[in-house]
Amino acid sequence: MIYRLCRRCKKVIGYSESYCSKCLPIIEEQRNEYKKKRENRYNKNRDPKYKEFYNSKEWKMLSYKKMQDSNYMCEYKDCKNLATEVHHKIPIREDWNKRLDYDNLMCLCVEHHNQIHNRFQKKKRLP
Repeated sequence: MIYRLCRRCKKVIGYSESYCSKCLPIIEEQRNEYKKKRENRYNKNRDPKYKEFYNSKEWKMLSYKKMQDSNYMCEYKDCKNLATEVHHKIPIREDWNKRLDYDNLMCLCVEHHNQIHNRFQKKKRLP
C-alpha cells in the first residue's frame, strides 16, 4: 500500500487521503468559516431585493426545472460541458418582470457564465 503525509499534522495516512481523521473535521470547519465570510462580503454589497429573489422558493424551483429540461448541459453555442448555473438572458436589473420568465433563462457552465458577465478576464497589457 502507498502512503502519504497529512497536509496539516504530517501523520502517515493512505495515499488517496489528504488529511488524517483528526485533522479533517478541523479543516472542514475552517472551510465553512471561510465560505461564510466570503458569502457575507459578497452579499454586503448586493441589493437585498436580488438577494431575496435568488433565495426564493419560486426561483429555486424554476431554475431547477430549467436545469432538468436542459439535461444539465450548457446551452452556450456548441459547449458540451455540464451546466452549473442558470442565467437570465435579459438581466433582472434591466427588466424585473422577466425574472421568472422561463424563456429568459439559459443553463450555463461556470466558464461561459463568467465569460458572459466579463468576470475574471485577463486584462491585455499594453507594450
